[in-house]
Amino acid sequence: MGWHVDPHLMSMFRSRIANPACAQRVYHVLRCCSVRDLRTPAGAYGLVDRLAECCEVRVTPETRDYAANWLMKCGVDPAHPGHRRAMWDLVWRR
Repeated sequence: MGWHVDPHLMSMFRSRIANPACAQRVYHVLRCCSVRDLRTPAGAYGLVDRLAECCEVRVTPETRDYAANWLMKCGVDPAHPGHRRAMWDLVWRR
């Protein structure tokens, strides 16, 4: 999995999911997507849009493109426990 993400975007995401209500919405969105979804533009862009909505943030078109392309290339599988753990380690910089 490629782990080069936008540090500003991750900082914003991290601060928002510290709110338990936002975190629950994010977990729900992530549980509803699959690795097949994230390999397509529609699925990756859709996830970026849903996460931005959950976190109540505006995402620039450039950031949206970067995040969606990152999702399509990194090969993360939300259903795989190891991938979920690696993603949370990335978010929280463990």
